[in-house]
Amino acid sequence: MSAVATTQPRDAGPGGGERDVLAHLAARQPLDRAVALVTAHPDDESIGMGGVMAGFQNLTLLQLTDGAPLDLAAAEAAGFPTRRAYAAARRGELVDALQVTIEGRLSRLTCYEIPDGSLVDHLGVLIERLAEDLICVEAVFTHPFEGGHIDHDAAALAVQVACARLAARGGHAPARLEFTSYHRHHGLVRSGRFRDDPACPEIAVPLTPEAAWRKEAAFACHRSQADNLRFFGFGPERFRRAPVYDATRPPGGEPMYGEEAWRRLAAAMTALAPP
Repeated sequence: MSAVATTQPRDAGPGGGERDVLAHLAARQPLDRAVALVTAHPDDESIGMGGVMAGFQNLTLLQLTDGAPLDLAAAEAAGFPTRRAYAAARRGELVDALQVTIEGRLSRLTCYEIPDGSLVDHLGVLIERLAEDLICVEAVFTHPFEGGHIDHDAAALAVQVACARLAARGGHAPARLEFTSYHRHHGLVRSGRFRDDPACPEIAVPLTPEAAWRKEAAFACHRSQADNLRFFGFGPERFRRAPVYDATRPPGGEPMYGEEAWRRLAAAMTALAPP
């Protein structure tokens, strides 16, 4: 199988748009560039960028799943009678968290409402929608492709392909950037750090007391996810330019969601890759 969508956006690379965005984050300066944040689940925005989001003056949030798996057991375990009720609760928690992290100042919030855990089954439509929604932004943040959660990896690859398609059409493609998530490292789950990639150095942004308070308060808004959020802290937030990923190679060993699921993701991405 061949590599997936390796076309680079025209403004990528040294001196590109990503350097300016990362420099603003490192300096903890307000950023008025048009930026998109693509997240797999409600709460990923708080986990990855809850401390720095207040500095974004022109932010679009593209929320890919509704946070509720198709399996009713997940809703029942969280205390909800139906999947729809669980999804509605998670949407409300997201809105509450955004009031804390950016005081509701969003240029746009678009919820794709794909069931949690199902992005791999909707990749074609997802990529086309992302290509439309990203055409007017200068930079996009999303998950790294690291094998932690299949929706995170699908989001990373879908953004990569959408940006590549924009570049291939001769138009503007946003700079691709990443926030941290979680992955397996030496047999343990590691959160808040990237897998090492010397070609894509990270920046670490220490949180001010106010930023740490915002992030902690945002976590509290995601009430249904309290058990999961306890594995994430309020230390520095880390960001980097996104590598060019090859979906046909496992992301740093066997993914936490299993090799069979990864092979399904790899096959779907290969089918969607340009010739």
